[in-house]
Amino acid sequence: MTQLFRLCIILMMVISLAACGTSKDDKDTTDDSDKKTEEKAAKKKDVLPICPQVAIIRDIDQVQDYGTEKPDPSELVGQSKMLKVNGDCGYQDNGIDIKFDLDFISVKGPRLGGLRATFPYFVAVVDPQQNILNKERMTLQVGYSSDSKVQTQTESLHIFIPLSKADRAAGPNYQVLMGFQLTQEQLDAVIQKRDKPVEGN
Repeated sequence: MTQLFRLCIILMMVISLAACGTSKDDKDTTDDSDKKTEEKAAKKKDVLPICPQVAIIRDIDQVQDYGTEKPDPSELVGQSKMLKVNGDCGYQDNGIDIKFDLDFISVKGPRLGGLRATFPYFVAVVDPQQNILNKERMTLQVGYSSDSKVQTQTESLHIFIPLSKADRAAGPNYQVLMGFQLTQEQLDAVIQKRDKPVEGN
């Protein structure tokens, strides 16, 4: 009886210790789980929406200036093309602050009298409903060297889109679009070229 009693005591102690250990492990696991949930919630709260699209408009990404003459290579004053755009944005309590670089390449034409040329272009802000909120006209000032007809340069630009903190989720649906400010004749030429059927079709 004595040995059996001692065995029962030992078994009860082992079960009791195991129960205590299980309770502690469960508590630690619960604490870790709660901590991870809180961390995930905090990270989710701090994550900001992606930046609005900043893009060059196809078809009006280049311009040829013939002055008042008919389009002909010998009458070309100059031409320029938007190559690429790179930038980033920051969300603030009252809006989105966007900074980007716009790269150009320009070519001097035979009718340019001098080493300087200008090309008007624009930067427009478009809302999620495709309404133009703002359109700012700018001028690319190009200076050629005496021994080169080609010039590359970068324009650093800054756009601010007013947007309340409550509407921040709509930020990615805004757009910043740019292209050359074409005359009606230049625009007609672009449309004609775009709509021209491909040979062989």
